[in-house]
Amino acid sequence: MPDPSLEKPKFSLRDMGFRKAVIHIWTYYKWYFIIPIIVIGVLLSMLNSYLKATRKEYLNIVLVNARYESDTIFDDYAKSLGVRISVDSTFHYPTNEDGLTMSQDVASEVQKLAALVRSGVTNVLITNARSIKEFGQSGIRDLRQVLTESQFADLEARGMIYYLELEDGSSYPAGINITDVDFFKAAYEGSEEKHYLIISNWDEKIEEERKLLEYLFFS
Repeated sequence: MPDPSLEKPKFSLRDMGFRKAVIHIWTYYKWYFIIPIIVIGVLLSMLNSYLKATRKEYLNIVLVNARYESDTIFDDYAKSLGVRISVDSTFHYPTNEDGLTMSQDVASEVQKLAALVRSGVTNVLITNARSIKEFGQSGIRDLRQVLTESQFADLEARGMIYYLELEDGSSYPAGINITDVDFFKAAYEGSEEKHYLIISNWDEKIEEERKLLEYLFFS
């Protein structure tokens, strides 16, 4: 039988009192608190720096599930205006055929993209129908706020308007189908899903976005 005198005495944080319990937890478990705080702080700092840097650009455009080399497709347009346009084709979003479960990396990209759109940093987004439904009406601008009546009627006649169905049974024009538009072939040729151009509902660059749509669909 083990000698009871050699056994380590049991203790309870409740019995130690508040001050001693805090000292004990800080002494033995402080890194469990410090490391997550540092990681979160670094991530927030990086995101904040990115947001500040991209706000200076004329437009910030994201191409979801596109070829990486498609970052240059807006270069000629930017040069014609003498402005800087940021184009990011590194984001991936689940397709309609994918299950609801996402990998940690994809979930992180989805959350970051949602933050960029809802903060108004990403102005224009080329994405699939699944992400449009998940952004919802609060995140996506009604195209009638950007297009003229004649432009909207023209795109509708060409079957290019994507209507987002709302829970109350109504719908509104949230996207433009760019699947067969030559301008975007470098980014999406060979893709098996349809892609749509949507505009963030959280920025104030309506005039810049209107000029872009004129260039893409009416020039």
